Amino acid sequence: MNKKHNTISIPMIAWGLTLFVVGFNPTSVQGQTTRDVAATPLKSPHISFVAGGFLPVADLNTRFGAFASIGASFGVKTEDNKYLGFRVTYLTGAESQEPGLLSNLLSPDGQIVDNEGDVANISVSGRGAILGIHGGTIIPLGFSNVNSGIFLRGGLGSIHHKIGFDFTEHRITQLEDPYLSGYDRLSWGGYVSGFIGYWHMDTKRRINAYGGLFSFASRTSPLRTTNFDTGIPDANPRFDAGLGFEFGWVLHIYKRDAKEYWY
Repeated sequence: MNKKHNTISIPMIAWGLTLFVVGFNPTSVQGQTTRDVAATPLKSPHISFVAGGFLPVADLNTRFGAFASIGASFGVKTEDNKYLGFRVTYLTGAESQEPGLLSNLLSPDGQIVDNEGDVANISVSGRGAILGIHGGTIIPLGFSNVNSGIFLRGGLGSIHHKIGFDFTEHRITQLEDPYLSGYDRLSWGGYVSGFIGYWHMDTKRRINAYGGLFSFASRTSPLRTTNFDTGIPDANPRFDAGLGFEFGWVLHIYKRDAKEYWY
């Protein structure tokens, strides 16, 4: 049977740190203040659990279908409604559309055979991660409280993506280390992003969230010198972009008001 390898990814570390912060500071999470969210501009450090998805654009669209995204971020909303944050997002679930993928492993019947001589059942998908910083502003509207409104945000950072192969029945030596790197099309580069949506900071401090549309553009470069299946090296930089939606569930860390004493 094929051995399963346990790996620790950047998104897993981010989720672990988030749960640690929440668990280690039970008295600091939302709902521990008497401040008036409706009328008082507040400074609020917060942790967000983020989910969404996007359609690939440009060169990314030639390699993958739609991506799902999940991650976490830590940010600070200032008293004047400025925003600054750090995020880690895991990309997954994209259908691979890479021409010639695994073509050198196909039998005359168009199938891939494992080490035992059986037809292999392989799941192929795109995956990756985004690591970056972002900043922006929140613009209150006539019907919103002073801490809610239109959320405008820009960001920059690092992005990488690759093709992943999952198979659980038998071993396939060609798709294991050190040969796997000849098939996964790993690419890495920098990105810039934009977001427009709505930021909701509940006056009763119960439901705090944001949602909206985002886009990104990146210039990535291949990190593999040769593709074993096609025999053609990846050498040219890529223009990878995407357009999608993002939703975040926000846990505010409010500062307690100072106690007042009357004599």
